[in-house]
Amino acid sequence: MPALSLALGAMLAAVGGCGAPPTSGVIAQPSGPPVLGIDWAKATAVEAPKNYEADPSYNGVHPMLRIPGQAMVVDVAPLPAGGFAAVGYVPPDWVPAAWTSSDGLSWSLQFMGTTTFTFPVSLAVGADGTALAVGRSGQQPVAWTSGDGDAWQEHSVPVLGGGGGGVAERMTSVVATPHGYVAGGSVGPELFDRHARFWTSADGADWKPVADDPVAFANAEVRAITRFGDGYVAVGVVGTAQHPSGAVAWTSSDGSSWTRVDDPAFADGIAVAVVPAPFGGLVAVGSDVGRREAVAWTSADGRRWTKAPSEASRQHSGGFVWMTDVAVFGDTVIAIGDYQGLQRGTATSWVSRDGMSWVQARSAPVQEQGEFYAITPGGPGAIVVGSFGAPDSYVPTIWLSPGR
Repeated sequence: MPALSLALGAMLAAVGGCGAPPTSGVIAQPSGPPVLGIDWAKATAVEAPKNYEADPSYNGVHPMLRIPGQAMVVDVAPLPAGGFAAVGYVPPDWVPAAWTSSDGLSWSLQFMGTTTFTFPVSLAVGADGTALAVGRSGQQPVAWTSGDGDAWQEHSVPVLGGGGGGVAERMTSVVATPHGYVAGGSVGPELFDRHARFWTSADGADWKPVADDPVAFANAEVRAITRFGDGYVAVGVVGTAQHPSGAVAWTSSDGSSWTRVDDPAFADGIAVAVVPAPFGGLVAVGSDVGRREAVAWTSADGRRWTKAPSEASRQHSGGFVWMTDVAVFGDTVIAIGDYQGLQRGTATSWVSRDGMSWVQARSAPVQEQGEFYAITPGGPGAIVVGSFGAPDSYVPTIWLSPGR
């Protein structure tokens, strides 16, 4: 992406690069062109499902059920033939759905199936151009493949079992490899303890569960996987589903045998996304367990990690703040997330050239009541999927940067 890198360099130069943030932790309002990762605009049209239609007899009970067009769009990726695909799920029955766009501005909705309580949560595009989504359906992991992002085929995924008592196994993340895919997730109840799981597939349709490792996978859930060098690095959380107690990482040379990394830098952290850094090594992002600070870590090899020092740009006085995803743009990384005061949150982002110091996006009305979930290169620079209206409603929303 040389052209994008040059454009990004010029944009960052206009705001003084990605060095230490100003005292406020948020850069000043624009005096020049909009900046990638700093300025955001909403996509012009995102098709919403016909659900939760407004009820003229609404009596003030359960306001969430009176908001039309609700859905969760949770991951996004560019398609090799052009355009983009995103996946998510639609209430009230929770059925799988996808959105496609040729330009990042206008998005159309397609249902991936009709099975209820089914949630695609992670998306990757293989070397052959196949789009692959993974998630869960009821208590079973499941995968979907598509050649164009519009029509999807569902595939059952084998489990190791052993959970007993109706405990679910779920896929939470997937990465494309030169020879197929590697997915991660967990087995365990909706709340309380979970146990990490991994799967491999050559084509996204036929899957093989990785043999359990009672030590490496104990008390943990995989949240993200990335290719790194000739192998893979995964990150996740330890502790119960509702009360994580720290972050964790794993390394693998083949996707089938994993070595656990419990680095002291992960104490009191939640790691949810990881990418190879353009400046070398890796960057992982998330938050502290109380979501009082957005947190980033760097590593040269996936085995030893360094936590970025605290800074005002990743804190929200008196409230909560966290990162949800990270992506590479030229020589810079952009992390996305949210901050929250009393009730409603505001979507935000950060840019960094070293993983240690981060500049936060400008706050603008277009981000208010928004939640950023996933980011990918595309459009004028970056595309982010998320929702608007939480916690009372979740209307599917897509943002682009740079925008004003």
